[in-house]
Amino acid sequence: MIIWDLGEKGMGKYLFFDIDGTLAGRSRRITEKTRWAVREARKRGHKVFLCTGRVPASIVGDAAELEVDGIISGAGSFVKVNGEYVFEHFMEPSLTRQVMDLFEKNGLLFTLETRDVIYQTPGAREFFTERSLERIRDNPELMRYHEQINRGEHLRPVSEFDRTKTKVAKMCYIAEEKEGLNACVPFLKKYFNIVIFSKEEDSFVNGEIILKGCTKGDAVRWIMKYLHGDMKDTIGFGDSMNDYQMLETVETGVVYEGAPEKVKKLAHSFFGEPDEDGIYKVMVQLGLIDEMKEDERCLE
Repeated sequence: MIIWDLGEKGMGKYLFFDIDGTLAGRSRRITEKTRWAVREARKRGHKVFLCTGRVPASIVGDAAELEVDGIISGAGSFVKVNGEYVFEHFMEPSLTRQVMDLFEKNGLLFTLETRDVIYQTPGAREFFTERSLERIRDNPELMRYHEQINRGEHLRPVSEFDRTKTKVAKMCYIAEEKEGLNACVPFLKKYFNIVIFSKEEDSFVNGEIILKGCTKGDAVRWIMKYLHGDMKDTIGFGDSMNDYQMLETVETGVVYEGAPEKVKKLAHSFFGEPDEDGIYKVMVQLGLIDEMKEDERCLE
């Protein structure tokens, strides 16, 4: 366990937080103590950033209400600092078309994620209807996808997607048969980091594809260069494979205790269940904040 002597206010760290499975757990909510911890960290002089696979259109609810210094979204495709977009990166239209054709040929359901709209293929809603939520509840990214579909916010059918004009940041996929994804891998691995969220024992496979050179880790480096910060002061908090590059990049990785083994190997410290104040507790343990006093409790 690492504990820092942070000195006077203003001599803080740069904290990068994943959302799904990290700040928010199975409840899909961010606990009172974790929200307080984020606010307190900023009061202590730390810089706080969301670092999520969600595109901007999907950052809603508790996460959208947090006051932060910046947001990495789209798994590195978008960087916002102090309320302003300072970096955006998109797939080449020709590459987007090739991947769409490849996924359609091999029977994959998918989403096209842009800054403001998410386009989805037919069959996604049926995928969740056929499987009870209990079977996917431990898959934070699949639960996020399910909630997007149910809310319908910023969602459009893929038939409305303009292949010639609309820029795509990244794509998510669901392969009901694993062989479908396997057939796509030889092409995808030339251009993308292929992230898998499902478990080995699942009959399906779900995940996302992220352009090489445009990951959460790349975005962390971009922010630190933009702010003239020292990478030695970076701390990342994450739980899944789309956090891998971020955790690999930061000086100190703090990983969910139930994360995949490959991710856990990057950890300097671990946090417990988000719904049981796991992030708050580890931030106290690391010396980033002091314990919350009773009179500091906020109203829900």
